[in-house]
Amino acid sequence: MDNRFIIDNLLMQDEGEQLEFKVHFDERNIAKQITAMLNGRGGTIIVGVNEEKSVVGIPPDLDVTKLLHSLMSKIRPSAPIDIQSVEYDAKRILLINVWEGAQKPYLCEGTIYQKVGSNGSIASDVAIYNMLQERKMSDYNWERMPVLDADIEDLDMSEVRKTLDDLYRLKGSRTQDEEEFLMNEGLLRNGNLTNACIVLYAKNPQRFIPQARIRLSVYSSDSPADLIDAQVFDACVFKTVEAIFQFLDMTYSKSVKVDGLYRTEKWNYPRIAVREGIMNAIVHRDYNAANGFMNILIFPNRMEIVCYGTPLINLTGNFMSAGYSVLRNPDIAHHCYYRQLIEMMGSGIPRMIQDCKTNSFDIPEFAVANDIVKVTFPNIKHLRERKDKVNDDWKYLFEGIVEGITELKRNDIKSKLVTILYVLHEHPGLRTNAIEERTKIPSKSIERYLGLLKKSGIVYYSGGKNTGGYYLSDQVLRE
Repeated sequence: MDNRFIIDNLLMQDEGEQLEFKVHFDERNIAKQITAMLNGRGGTIIVGVNEEKSVVGIPPDLDVTKLLHSLMSKIRPSAPIDIQSVEYDAKRILLINVWEGAQKPYLCEGTIYQKVGSNGSIASDVAIYNMLQERKMSDYNWERMPVLDADIEDLDMSEVRKTLDDLYRLKGSRTQDEEEFLMNEGLLRNGNLTNACIVLYAKNPQRFIPQARIRLSVYSSDSPADLIDAQVFDACVFKTVEAIFQFLDMTYSKSVKVDGLYRTEKWNYPRIAVREGIMNAIVHRDYNAANGFMNILIFPNRMEIVCYGTPLINLTGNFMSAGYSVLRNPDIAHHCYYRQLIEMMGSGIPRMIQDCKTNSFDIPEFAVANDIVKVTFPNIKHLRERKDKVNDDWKYLFEGIVEGITELKRNDIKSKLVTILYVLHEHPGLRTNAIEERTKIPSKSIERYLGLLKKSGIVYYSGGKNTGGYYLSDQVLRE
């Protein structure tokens, strides 16, 4: 995708901790600045732009691949860095994107640097101490906690090798085997796989982290009862993303236009924007919460990507276009970057907006409420027709389950129980008030019905008193 719109956004900003302009390329100085950004909050360096933000360009013979390898050889430990050559105003500039480092402090040729405003300087003793403390505290993040009942045999090593192959493309050398790579990346610590490793590479992540599942539902109307299709994706991140887009491509398809001898095709949904939305949800969602769900909901006139986890930045103002980002799950994000599923740090939302504009789709809408983030892609229409058999299958399943509750006599109560089960199937983790909103059943009645379903082992409550919600039991899901 053309990244000139990213340059447009960056040139409208002032230099600071996460943005720096360089008129000339000086490899040693650039390496220091990158190291300082790794030790800070990441950022972007544009080379070929002067202090007045005029584009002066860089020499045409500058080899970006060799440059990347040379810079990476100067910095330890290894870190994710992206360098792109971008044509802008008939000149060539370098766009260097640096992710916040997950293994601070980083050194450039043996020296630790820190960011002070827009400048990089040798880190003070206090700054180094703070980096070490930050790294120590990061070991207690959810991503890096051990999964004690998992071992190396639970991983899909073919996916680990694919990541190593992509790193070979970036670094130009491959000196690690799979286990060494996982240890160097902090995914295998003291002989234990981490939560991030399970999400990224496990054959069956849901065995260890049930909330890692992603649910996708297609409806023929706005009613949760009008379900056309429902899928649960529970493989590792990389296989899950591939499977989701196979499903979306089939659901929306392409439009074909023939103009004389020329044939053009266009997706019926903003594919790049949706990819960014899904990947943003995957790397920013709160997996630590028992109800840390992620749903993709496809209605006749829109798509919604909904996940649990309050954003670590405000989705308003400059953050919508500036390229800022704070990572909740840096290990997962870094490996998705290695696999080219995400690009520049913080470019996801601007890229979504740009893709929709370029392909004449409506701009996505962002909403945050009650620790839930929802991204809506309005006015895109799926091509799936309602299949009554699919709905009937779900209806018969839930009716059969309800029939097993021998105390029930009245059909109206059975119907309400089936409706509640429908809603929990499509929106796991809801609380009583949210179920009431979707079913229009009074909350007191819902509490009584949920008590009956809990007693019968059909649903269960998970999470804290004020943050938890109701879920269908594993037995029901298996059926």
